[in-house]
Amino acid sequence: MIKKWFKLLDVKVMIILIMMLFASPILCGKNTYTICLIYSNYLCVYMNNVFLLMNYQFTAQYNRLLSPIITRIGEQKTYTSVYYFLMMVSFIYTMIIYISYAFFFGGILPEDMFVTILFMILNLIVTFIETTFIYLQIGQKKNFIYLALPIFMNFLFHIVYTKLF
Repeated sequence: MIKKWFKLLDVKVMIILIMMLFASPILCGKNTYTICLIYSNYLCVYMNNVFLLMNYQFTAQYNRLLSPIITRIGEQKTYTSVYYFLMMVSFIYTMIIYISYAFFFGGILPEDMFVTILFMILNLIVTFIETTFIYLQIGQKKNFIYLALPIFMNFLFHIVYTKLF
């Protein structure tokens, strides 16, 4: 069943996201973990938006299969399983970013520990909220607002957090 869910993800967008992850050290330069994670625009402005696009494409693909799935397993279970899947993918995405950045840029400096950990937690929460907005597209016609609002939230979070710290 999980393999079927992952087949609904857009492979081209996933490949772009993976290539962007491996391009992080080149595009961020030889900076510290905190600078590349928080203060460079690469993660929040580019990678997170491609991830949101991937979730948006998944929900659009899933909407085409919605009627037979609801008939087969029921409406409540269908919506719950889609939501859990999207949250799981969001959690895995953020953890991959955090872990791979530790390999690319080294550990977190002690003086940056609070700011970085706070960003990691808030970014995870914001990613969950953005994914929830994209999830609201399930059962609806494909509408760009379900992608535009999370992208705007992503930009707003990045700008506010970098100005505060």
